[in-house]
Amino acid sequence: MNELIRAASYVRSHRGAIMVIKIGGVCLRKPRHRRDLAQQIATIQALGGLPVVVHGGGPQTDDLQNQLGDRPHMVDGRRVTTDVALRALRMSVVGELNGELAASLTNAGAPAVGLCAADAGLVIAKKRAPIETSEGLTDFGAVGEVEEIRPGCLFALLEQGITPVICPPVSDGAEGFLNLNADTLAAELAIALKAAKLVLLAGASGVLSDANDPHSVMSDLSLQQLDEMSEKSVLKKGMMVKAVAVKKALNSGVERVHMVSGVDPESLLVELYTTHGSGTLITSKSAPQLEPVTSA
Repeated sequence: MNELIRAASYVRSHRGAIMVIKIGGVCLRKPRHRRDLAQQIATIQALGGLPVVVHGGGPQTDDLQNQLGDRPHMVDGRRVTTDVALRALRMSVVGELNGELAASLTNAGAPAVGLCAADAGLVIAKKRAPIETSEGLTDFGAVGEVEEIRPGCLFALLEQGITPVICPPVSDGAEGFLNLNADTLAAELAIALKAAKLVLLAGASGVLSDANDPHSVMSDLSLQQLDEMSEKSVLKKGMMVKAVAVKKALNSGVERVHMVSGVDPESLLVELYTTHGSGTLITSKSAPQLEPVTSA
């Protein structure tokens, strides 16, 4: 009973608030993980939150890309998207994973509609020019940089009590498609939707102070501390990509970003509705001031 009473303040603060929840592809490899996440997100909706789900599909794309005879190539945590890689993405992530996740949410009690970011002109992007990386000047292929977000269709779905489930690719403004990192996509959508929170779900339980120790989860973190960790190369390459997305979101009006385990059956709800939380809360300030908790 005491837990319910303590949770009431978080229920009130989250009621009517848009939360962009990004799910990494590793969290969706097993059906039970997908079901657990769907149940947690359906609970958030039942408690009055407005979840907008974004998901990736890196492992699923890798598997199909290998089957198609094209070896995946990652540079600094980002995929070099060949024509075959883009085809694998569209087949595995858009063609299968997106619909499976939308169905899981619907079955859990949160009616959902699957979209790719190119649907209804939701996201318009331009091809990224070659950039300097650890491998020198790198052309990432069919990869986009966001030029415009048109979130009207998402607001319309939310008003009808429907949870949008969004994945790459994005439109190039003509008739082509471009890949877009799902963390980047989630951050851009959170900004456009004026979301109260951006939640990044991954295999790890949060930001680790020691990348080799899965138990070294930091409960809260300021943007300045995150920058310092990036400069000192404390973060792994995949986390570096997330750090860029986090920084963009916080510097553009999103007040709170959470990094949470997407494979634990209760982590998302524990993070949002309890005092102790379960992952890492990142804010632009050194210490959160708006709520009397560390993570929620």
